[in-house]
Amino acid sequence: MEQKPCEPKNEHLLSSSGIPSNAGSSSPFFMSSIRGTIIENTSSTGTITQIPFFPKYEVELDSHRKVIPYPGKEHIERVLEEYSHQVKDLQRRLNESNELHEKQKFYLRQSVIDLQTKLQEMQMERDAMADIRRRESQSQEDLRNQLQNTVHELEAAKCLKDDMLKDSSTQIEQLRKMMLSHEGVLQEIRSVLVDFEEASGKKVFEHDSMSTVHSRSMASAISKILRELDTEISYLKGRIFPVEDQLEALKSESQNKMELLLQQHQDRIEQLISEHEAEITGLTEKASSARSQANSVQSQLEIIQEQARNQNSMYMRQLSELESTVSQLRSELREAKRTYEDKIEELEKQLVLANSELTEARTERDQFSQESGNLDDQLQKLLADLHKREKELSLEKEQNKRLWDRDTGNSITIDHLRRELDDRNMEVQRLEALLKAMKSECQGQMERQMAAIQGKNESLEKVSSLTAQLESTKEMLRKVVEELTAKKMTLESSERTVSDLTASLQEKERAIEATNAEITKLRSRVDLKLQELQHLKNEGDHLRSVQTECEALRLQMAEKDKVIEILRQQIENMTQLVGQHGRTAGAMQVEKAQLEKEVSDRRLELQEVKILKDKKDAKIRELEARVSDLELEKVKLVNAGSERLRAVKDIKQERDRLLSEVKASRNELNSLTEDYEVLKRNFRNKSEEMETTTNKLKMQLKSAQSELEQTRNTLKSMEGSDGHAMKVAMGMQKQITAKRGQIDALQSKIQFLEEAMTNANKEKHFLKEEKTKLSQELSTVATEKSKMAGELEALRSQERRLREKVANMEVALDKASLQFAECQDIIQRQEQESVRLKLQHTLDVKELQGPGYTSNPAVKPRLLQPSSAARAHSNAPSSQSTASFLSHHSVKPTAKEDPTRDLKQLLQELRSAINEQPAVPLGKSEEDGRAPSLGVSLVAVSMACRSSVAPSICCIQHMVLRLTRKHLPSWSPACFPPVLSSDQDGLLLIPRRVPVLLSSSFSAYILSTGKSQHPSLTLLTLHLSKSSIQRNDLVWSLS
Repeated sequence: MEQKPCEPKNEHLLSSSGIPSNAGSSSPFFMSSIRGTIIENTSSTGTITQIPFFPKYEVELDSHRKVIPYPGKEHIERVLEEYSHQVKDLQRRLNESNELHEKQKFYLRQSVIDLQTKLQEMQMERDAMADIRRRESQSQEDLRNQLQNTVHELEAAKCLKDDMLKDSSTQIEQLRKMMLSHEGVLQEIRSVLVDFEEASGKKVFEHDSMSTVHSRSMASAISKILRELDTEISYLKGRIFPVEDQLEALKSESQNKMELLLQQHQDRIEQLISEHEAEITGLTEKASSARSQANSVQSQLEIIQEQARNQNSMYMRQLSELESTVSQLRSELREAKRTYEDKIEELEKQLVLANSELTEARTERDQFSQESGNLDDQLQKLLADLHKREKELSLEKEQNKRLWDRDTGNSITIDHLRRELDDRNMEVQRLEALLKAMKSECQGQMERQMAAIQGKNESLEKVSSLTAQLESTKEMLRKVVEELTAKKMTLESSERTVSDLTASLQEKERAIEATNAEITKLRSRVDLKLQELQHLKNEGDHLRSVQTECEALRLQMAEKDKVIEILRQQIENMTQLVGQHGRTAGAMQVEKAQLEKEVSDRRLELQEVKILKDKKDAKIRELEARVSDLELEKVKLVNAGSERLRAVKDIKQERDRLLSEVKASRNELNSLTEDYEVLKRNFRNKSEEMETTTNKLKMQLKSAQSELEQTRNTLKSMEGSDGHAMKVAMGMQKQITAKRGQIDALQSKIQFLEEAMTNANKEKHFLKEEKTKLSQELSTVATEKSKMAGELEALRSQERRLREKVANMEVALDKASLQFAECQDIIQRQEQESVRLKLQHTLDVKELQGPGYTSNPAVKPRLLQPSSAARAHSNAPSSQSTASFLSHHSVKPTAKEDPTRDLKQLLQELRSAINEQPAVPLGKSEEDGRAPSLGVSLVAVSMACRSSVAPSICCIQHMVLRLTRKHLPSWSPACFPPVLSSDQDGLLLIPRRVPVLLSSSFSAYILSTGKSQHPSLTLLTLHLSKSSIQRNDLVWSLS
């Protein structure tokens, strides 16, 4: 059927009364549920308001009875017979209907029991399904976890593969660099071999040159060259050994010669002493003979003595000055020797250190050339020593010749003196004094000669000590070479460490890039988590809206509870009428108990729903708490990410600073290596200069020693030749001044070298400090790298924890959504079951109402017995009033004006107006067969249905009023008291006793329209109870 135009108004009234109206597909279910609840409430409470009796109607009927003329007894008897037949038929049908109703009750109870068993089975199946769903959810969660673990493992494997690829690429680049370096080294070796071929003039390979030889045959060439070098070195060593033997033999011969010369010199000195003694004895003999002459020459001698004394004083002064100068020269020489030896030791130490620093970068070829050069230098030194020794021997021979010449000069002077003594006997005393002085001088000369001999011995010892020092210096040089090789290895290791540090810096840069990538990933994850949080907030809002809906449902439930309480009060009022209905009371109590059970079940369901709602509220609170925790964690993660970004920026700045420092340190190292090479060259030149200066100083020392010996020898010959002595002294002074100038120059050179060495030491110390600083910086970089690694591990652990938390939250949300969906499914199923049960109940009621009606045209009112929803209650009017009412209406003639005909027409008009179809006229047989009079009572409409049924009820009310005014002109509207005085909108004003009849088609139409168009409409049916039949009253009842 088409929808009525009054439905929007009804929906508006429903929404204003607190019941949500849905114009969509869900409206029939909702309205059917409301209708079922109204039916249950009305059926459980039996809410039929007791219609009070008004004697006013009896007065009006009496007045009509007086006005209408009496038709006759025949007609009354005929009517009474018809009614008695009808009453018998009705009684029979009522008995049948009661039996059917009892059977249907039994069947209904069985069906209810079956339904309960089915419900239990369904609950068991539902529990089983819930267990199965839980298991499936657990299995799905396990599968999710497994899939997530596999995804994580795959990601880790992918990362490992990427790392392996990166490592392999870096290794390939390093191998390429190594190949390039190896190729460069091979080219250098090839160039060195070509240079070796050009220098030596020998070809390594007879047919091919080194420029065209393959790199694989380089090893054989190098091994061949090394073998040749070994052979040459062995040959040189074989040549050096006999030279060393010759040197040793020459040394032994020189020592033997020196010893022989010393012995010969001592023998000659002893011969001279003996000769002098013999001459002195002869002179004494001659002196005794010449004493006579001495007295004459005493005056002359005294004069000569004074002159001699003056000359002797002069000579003594000169000798003292010479001795002081010699002593000063000796002290200066000793001090110079000591300082020079100390400086030589220091210089040797510095040379050792410098050589150790210089020979770091030399190649093996340089080492071999150095060794060969050292051997050549040693040979040259040994040859120079041999030449020096030969020169010393020649000088000693010359000195001996000079001594012989001086001795001969002394003998000549003695002959002259003899002649003078022979000539001058007067000068005997002076000669004696001179002899005494000569004796003292001879003794001094002897002592001096012994001292000179001891000095020579000491010089020989010094020479031996110098040779030992040279050997020790050679050993020290070897040690220095070894130390230099060790330092070379340490430099190579330091270069390796520098390369490792550069590699570590590159790795750190890669780690920083990886951290940047991870930070971007974390940012994306944070954005995803923010989106998830927004989604959770939306779900929270949805849950809040669901809470508001639950609260609205709570209010509706409270209103329904109030309605139930009102209905209970009405039930308590209706219990006063139960005593009049004996047979129906037991059934009503049973149905009441069933309805109470249903109400208790519904209450239990409502309690379960409330418990579920409380659980959902608790879950919602937990979810809100989790959302707040997630927000806090998000804030923490954002702060941690900002801190990580700051740390990464600081690390980048430190990395740039370290790179700049490393570049500066590399530049400084390059400059230092260049300075070091320059210092090496300078040191080599200076060492060569020092060696030459040491050789020169040794030669000068030896010449100074020889000159000192010469001066000593000249002192002996000072007696005879004063002028010669003065010349010698002047020459000695000139030599001493020249030597002093040379010593000053050497000292200035030594100071310059010392300053250069101090500067070199300072530079070395500065380089060491820079090296320590670089090592400290590298250690700090390593510690920072370890810290960064620890922080990365902490970030990864936090990320894993957050992932686990997110997974747990997703699992919890999935569980909550599943539980919520299950609860919604359960609620929908329960609602569907309740609607289905209500529909089945209404269908059963309709089926039970069906057999109560007959197709006999003589009896038009139908009896409808509801199943358990409504009970018929009569208002129990008195028999007198019914009799008077019937007699009042039987007075009218049947042919002219029949009230039933008008009622039929009215009902046809109502039916046509509602169905929008034209009215069907009735036949006269049907019109004649109608009952002439029946009573009608007021029917209460439910509170929830007033707004939706108001227009149709008003239409019916107007039609009924028109009918009553037509047939009852003495009737007034004051006889319409309200049934429900609480609400004026839903009142149906119908007279208590109006001669009107509603057909069964109208009730069926109301049932059909109430189901199809008005789900909340209360079904209006006609019930004729046993007591109402006896009293001849028809009652409207609420089902």
